[in-house]
Amino acid sequence: MLPVLDIYTFDAPVLRKKARPVRRVNNKVRKELDDMLETMRSAAGVGLAAPQVGISKRMVVIDVGEGPYFLVNPEFVSRSAETETKWEGCLSWPGYVGEVERPLRVCVKALSRDGHDIWVEGEGLLARALCHELDHLDGMLFVDKATSIVEVEPDDLKDSEGFSSLTCIFMGSPEFAVPALNELVQSGINVPLVVTQPDRPYGRKKTLMPTPVKKRAIELGIEVFTPETLSSPEAVGRLKLVEPDFIAVAAYGQKLPGEVLELPRYACLNVHPSLLPKYRGGNPVQRQIMAGEQKSGVSIIYMSERMDAGDICLQKPVDVDPNETYGTLEKRLSVLGAHALTEAISLVYTGSVVRKPQDDKASTLAPHLKRGEEIINWQAPAGDIHNLVRALSPVPGSVTVFGTERTKVWRTQVLPLEGFPFSADAAPGTILKVDDTMAVVKCGKGVIGVLEVQPVGKTPMAARAFLAGRQKGPRKFG
Repeated sequence: MLPVLDIYTFDAPVLRKKARPVRRVNNKVRKELDDMLETMRSAAGVGLAAPQVGISKRMVVIDVGEGPYFLVNPEFVSRSAETETKWEGCLSWPGYVGEVERPLRVCVKALSRDGHDIWVEGEGLLARALCHELDHLDGMLFVDKATSIVEVEPDDLKDSEGFSSLTCIFMGSPEFAVPALNELVQSGINVPLVVTQPDRPYGRKKTLMPTPVKKRAIELGIEVFTPETLSSPEAVGRLKLVEPDFIAVAAYGQKLPGEVLELPRYACLNVHPSLLPKYRGGNPVQRQIMAGEQKSGVSIIYMSERMDAGDICLQKPVDVDPNETYGTLEKRLSVLGAHALTEAISLVYTGSVVRKPQDDKASTLAPHLKRGEEIINWQAPAGDIHNLVRALSPVPGSVTVFGTERTKVWRTQVLPLEGFPFSADAAPGTILKVDDTMAVVKCGKGVIGVLEVQPVGKTPMAARAFLAGRQKGPRKFG
């Protein structure tokens, strides 16, 4: 399926013009924003500015894994003096990446999709995406600021003769799996069937909701199969009718029986968001952040009947920023995994893959969160608390109490001990200082800055605003 809108590339004149402000957010503008989001997602991007699709208006859409931002007439409120230089690409410059220095943190004011004032504070990948897209509105491209530019080698898959004749069944369920489905379709592989979890009740009204993969498959015009179990003869029979060359799996949510694993002509491949054999299981991304891992990546493995234990086909490592959240890392890994999946299919199809057995002795497990793990233990070291907070953002959120008030903590920062003197008798959780940006809190070891919290029934707010309305009682979390 082609994107909703055409993406203008390289030095198309519209990319070099300064976009004009939007006078009023009306239904036409909302339709353009929705089309931009669909176009961005179809192209597996994380941001898109209106000029990139030929619309000379000051509008951008961004989604780095925390849900989409629709920004109309965005403008910077603040940019940190602290910067970082990283590689970035652009949908309007396909096939190239460049090293660009950007502020580590930014704050942007804009109108929302509904025409209301909003403020977006971004750090890391979100800050980079905001800077990149706002540059587009002023006719500036990332290549103008890049200190070096590298041409990315074309995917071997797209050059493989006869590759479009291959048939692949795709199995996946959550948002993480959507980029992999998009990539398979865009690469020219025939995907006649998508297998996903059945619709489940959602919300207080228990409304049946389809999985994100089912929604995307319907948009792509692909048949969807939602068996309660793949072990039934009916389910196996339905898959056999496809006669697949490959089965590709990304966070499907069910164990595949041996009979299904043997169906494809070439291989049954799985996208796993960790560098296996570390973090086998259903919750690898959050567990990596909780453990403070500085390296992550994706593994494409040949599936076996043992959980995440099959031979490795391909691995792609990435660095993990010390302040990166679960939402941003999972989004990055989902896009990286999508590209790695099609590369792995190419390697298998052309016979150039080298299978590598996993070292079971080096394996670790990544189980789902247990009840109570979300509660902050202020007796723990500051680094451990910081890792817990970012591992549980944007869901389900780390939890503490202030007095008797249950409160979620969304953003923190590990601080040096110097400059924050406190009594040796001060209990962990004690608030040592409050300034414009954070509340400084004593931990079991070290101190931490609490930047953003959310009391029950309220919206997220700065720690200073939270504490300003709570002057009475103990100045202590936990």
